[in-house]
Amino acid sequence: MIIFQFLFLLFSLFAIGTVVKRKKDAVMSNIGTAFWMFFWVLADVVVFFPDSTTLFANRLGIGRGSDLITYVSLALVFFVLFRLHVKLHEIQRDITSLVRKDALEDRDV
Repeated sequence: MIIFQFLFLLFSLFAIGTVVKRKKDAVMSNIGTAFWMFFWVLADVVVFFPDSTTLFANRLGIGRGSDLITYVSLALVFFVLFRLHVKLHEIQRDITSLVRKDALEDRDV
């Protein structure tokens, strides 16, 4: 387990470094940066203290910590998919509007 913990810590530090770089490049928002920093720190806590998930799950009435992780992960994945779906339709609407506007300007010239 120690080898996995060490490798995961290296990976999470790399991920945090990537988040910081993206923030400096103005690619990520403050909320996005805070979310991903919190996520990787929380992931490190879970890897180094695996029983913590079971204790928290039991307080919520869930039998195992791994079940809690699965439920939360699925909820987050579906939420992100929903947000991406909405954003894709917004982009599609904006592109359609721009193409129509450009087509009307070309017709007038």
